[in-house]
Amino acid sequence: MMLQTTPDKRGTILAAAFDVFINYGFRKTSMDDIARAAGMSRPALYQVFRNKTEIFRAASLSILDHIGHQARTAFENDKPFAVRLYDSLDNSILSLHRKIEATPHGAELMGVNEEVAGDIQEKWCDLMIDAMAAGISDAAASGEIALDPLGVDARTVAAIVMQAMEGLKAKYLRGEPIEDDVRKMVTFVAGALAAGKSSPPKS
Repeated sequence: MMLQTTPDKRGTILAAAFDVFINYGFRKTSMDDIARAAGMSRPALYQVFRNKTEIFRAASLSILDHIGHQARTAFENDKPFAVRLYDSLDNSILSLHRKIEATPHGAELMGVNEEVAGDIQEKWCDLMIDAMAAGISDAAASGEIALDPLGVDARTVAAIVMQAMEGLKAKYLRGEPIEDDVRKMVTFVAGALAAGKSSPPKS
C-alpha cells in the first residue's frame, strides 16, 4: 500500500513515514526511522515537521483527500445508481479498511488515527458527504432517482449513508466483514430513492 503524495520534500517524507508506520506501528516509530526512510538527516526532517504526530496527521490528510476523490469519481459512469453508490463507498472507505487491515499494525493505526487525528476524521466525513451528495444530485437531475417526494435533499441522504457507515465501524473493528451490510444499506437507500419517482411530493 503506497501513499500518493506530491514529488517534493514534504511528499517524500509523508510517503516514507507511511511505510514506516505500516511496518513498525505509530508508537514504535521514531523521527530517526522516518528520516532514514526518507533518505535525509534528522535536522532536515525537523525543518519540515516538528514531530511524528504532525507527520501522521499530514499523512492522514493525504489519504483522506485521495479517497474523497475516489468516492466522487465512482459516480462518473453509466452503471445503475445503486452500483455507483456502493462503488463510491467500496473504492474509498471499504478499500482503505481492507488495505489497513492487511498491514501488520492496522488495528493500532486505526486507533491512533482516532486519538491524534479525530478532527481530520470529522473533516473527512464532511468530504465524503460532499462527494456522495454530488453523485446523488446528478442522479436526481437525470431523473434516475427522486428526492423531493421523500422530503430530503442530496446532502441529507449522503449524511444518512455516512451515519450508517459510522454505525458499522464497531463491527469492522471487531474484525467482522461489513461489505454485505453495506450492500444491503445501499440497496435500501437506492430503492427508496427510486421508488420516490412514482410518489407524489411530500407536503
